[in-house]
Amino acid sequence: MARRRRVAAPKGRDDDVRPIAALVTFGVTSMILMAVMLRAPVVKVGPSEGELAPDFSAQAYNGGQWEDFRLSDLFNKSWEPGGDGNWILVQYIDTDCPYCWNEGELMSQLHSHWNQDNLPVKVTFVTVVVELGIPGHSSSRDEVEAFRDQAFYDGCKTDSNCEERPGDPHSWAYIDDLNSRTSGDWELPGTPFAALLQPDGIVAWNPEQPGNHPDGEEMEGALQRLVGGS
Repeated sequence: MARRRRVAAPKGRDDDVRPIAALVTFGVTSMILMAVMLRAPVVKVGPSEGELAPDFSAQAYNGGQWEDFRLSDLFNKSWEPGGDGNWILVQYIDTDCPYCWNEGELMSQLHSHWNQDNLPVKVTFVTVVVELGIPGHSSSRDEVEAFRDQAFYDGCKTDSNCEERPGDPHSWAYIDDLNSRTSGDWELPGTPFAALLQPDGIVAWNPEQPGNHPDGEEMEGALQRLVGGS
């Protein structure tokens, strides 16, 4: 008896279609990603208000030892205004600078206030130590440690003993930038200098932009206005 034979599908047709479909899917996905990237705002890096603070990696003294430190590790990139996350105060000093010496007491007071347990939002302090390269200014890691810890060491403020520094021993990270690698990116005008960063790393306050602030506002006033917790 004659049988009707099933017509065989041309071989390879499915194999040809699958790569084409994959290419089309990849192309569409790439176009969507490209559109998202083009629409996303580009954040400028710099020390001015509204810019992303310049990142840096260095060695930090935490009171017991020196360890690796990266500023951007403190950033909470998903932070939104009113949300959780520590603000960041970046201070620049020279251990031989008499103004930095005197500011040691203010920094003790500010750190104590903005790190109380009952505050919903706290401030992480970071002190970057540079050497300005002017006569009488010559620092070292030993001097940085002594300045931070308020320990016995002759040489702070050029000819003073570090244990006499105003304020209390500091309990936050002190960064070794004695070769001033970061001062250019931060456009350091001198010492002491401090900038307040939002939790996401965006500069919220720079004292070199007084036109953006209430008249006469200094570091403590900026903390009160921007962070709160008075």
